[in-house]
Amino acid sequence: MTRNEAREIMMQILFELDASKTIENDGSADKEAAKAKADSLAEERLPGAHAERGKALIGSILDNLEDVDASINRCSTKWKTSRMPKVDLAIMRLAYGEINYCDDIPEAVSVNEAVNLAKKFSTDNSGRFVHGVLGALTRK
Repeated sequence: MTRNEAREIMMQILFELDASKTIENDGSADKEAAKAKADSLAEERLPGAHAERGKALIGSILDNLEDVDASINRCSTKWKTSRMPKVDLAIMRLAYGEINYCDDIPEAVSVNEAVNLAKKFSTDNSGRFVHGVLGALTRK
């Protein structure tokens, strides 16, 4: 499995947590329940080192979810996280996590991969939207 494939699965896990209401629209979550579910999904869907990396990254995102969403909200001029498409939000949460919690991934790579995920999994305009928000985020 490539790192890109693992990134897709991690985005899908974050999406599933949001869609199943494990994460609420306001960015709050029962962190222990969310982390347990995320760990279980990562173990099931990601092999070996990817599972460990996925659990650590998603755990960091969930531990800091209010800050993650607040940062995304500050950088989005028209849409707040509560109104964003869940796929776009999952992609941006993952990219934020990579940018802030993974020293081995350059910011530009995280942004580019997020844009590619948005183009693949979301609407025609999502790539530009995700790029704009994450671009503003990396400039701050």
